[in-house]
Amino acid sequence: MSPTLQQAMHTLHYTGRLRLEGEPALWSKSTMVLSRLLMGLITLVAVGAFIAVVAVGIFVENPPWGGMVFGFIGCLGMMTILFLWIRHTVRRRSQYQDTERQPVVFEPQGLTMRGVGPIPWVDFGPAERRMVPAEHDDGFTLRAVMELTPSGMFNVNERTPPEMRELISPAMGPIWNRHHRYIYVPGVDGFRQAEVIELINMAHRMFWHANATPPYPPQ
Repeated sequence: MSPTLQQAMHTLHYTGRLRLEGEPALWSKSTMVLSRLLMGLITLVAVGAFIAVVAVGIFVENPPWGGMVFGFIGCLGMMTILFLWIRHTVRRRSQYQDTERQPVVFEPQGLTMRGVGPIPWVDFGPAERRMVPAEHDDGFTLRAVMELTPSGMFNVNERTPPEMRELISPAMGPIWNRHHRYIYVPGVDGFRQAEVIELINMAHRMFWHANATPPYPPQ
């Protein structure tokens, strides 16, 4: 156990409250890096296509200018649309990362992160790494998450404003039934992901019973 984690656990145990500076989570950093790499790759392909057209025009006798120009313009148009879409995603992700830097607060009332909270401890289970639906395709990916309990599903999906739900986790499910099933574990400045999971689970054990009568939806 690192001294930083040990000190945080000591403070939480003896004071009942802990405030730490947030930072972008591991999955969020990875998504940003991948998006920027894709932007660079698209730019490289576009430049390469232009050089290829020029080279053919210089070194090939009677080149098929019509087909080349038409093909280049069509290819450039598709790459431009893809580039602009990825750039829009990068800008949204950058704003999301600014939100991730807000304080992560542990207290008896719940967990506050990314400007949302306190989320009652009874609204979610222990933090763990598990396979969940991927954010951008139909597959699955390994993420550090806290699964919402029945009360959490109701409070997040029915009571929480849509713009705040997106700060908790990406929505999943078909377009006619988009919903949030997990809370993504936040990043904490100076802590590894495994340490944040350990700290959250310690607080969960400490405070869960104090909130053990959640406002479940009517049956």
